[in-house]
This record gives sequence, C-alpha cells and structure tokens, in this order.
Amino acid sequence: MMTLTQAHTALLERVSQFTGIDQSRILYPQSKQPFTVPASGLWCSVDILASQSLISGIADSPQTRRTSIIQITCYARPNTGLNALNSLVDAWLSHLEYYQIEQLECLNGEVVQDENTDFVMRYIRVPYRIN
Repeated sequence: MMTLTQAHTALLERVSQFTGIDQSRILYPQSKQPFTVPASGLWCSVDILASQSLISGIADSPQTRRTSIIQITCYARPNTGLNALNSLVDAWLSHLEYYQIEQLECLNGEVVQDENTDFVMRYIRVPYRIN
C-alpha cells in the first residue's frame, strides 16, 4: 500500500522532471530554498491538495483508496500575451495526465483561469489516486 507521503514524494519527483520551464521558476510546497517571484516571464507554483479516502475492498482487512489533486498554478503578467502561458499549460498536462508509478495513477486534468491586477493565472488540476 502506498502512503500519502510516498505519493507526495513521487509527484514532486515527477514535477522536478518537467522541462517546460526552468526549475528555478517553480515554487515547490514547503521548500527550504528562497523563492523570488520573477519580474518578467512565466512562473509556476505546486500544491498537493487534501485527500479523500474510500474503501476499495475488504479481505482480511479493509483496503483504502485515497484520491487527491495535484495543482500547478501558472502565472503570467497581464498584457504580455497568452500563447506562451497556454503552451506551458499544455506541456504540464502532457507531463502529468495519466502518469503512473507503483500504486499512484494520475487521471485527466482540468484547467481553470483567473486573473487579478498582478497576474493572469491558469490552475491545472490533475486528480490522482493511490492504491
């Protein structure tokens, strides 16, 4: 059985293999490295959201399947065009959707857009399940 800690580690390892943006432009959760938001260009942040549990089988003891979401938020400055941002989103989806390792399986993702006075954002949400 894969634990949430093992899944978290595997997902962050997968993110660290992404080549669509320089790794120095990715803010990792609980990173001990200082991060400065770039003054120009794209950047991303990574979040692994809370999980749900369900019983997936009963044998000698209940088997638990956990589901959760990895979220990559991509940021661009307003009025700088959307082509590069949308291409980055496509690359993230290609990198994360349907990825499998051991008892971790990523599913099909979705993209939500938002903006404020500082950034245009794309939230890439890829559900995953373990066990």
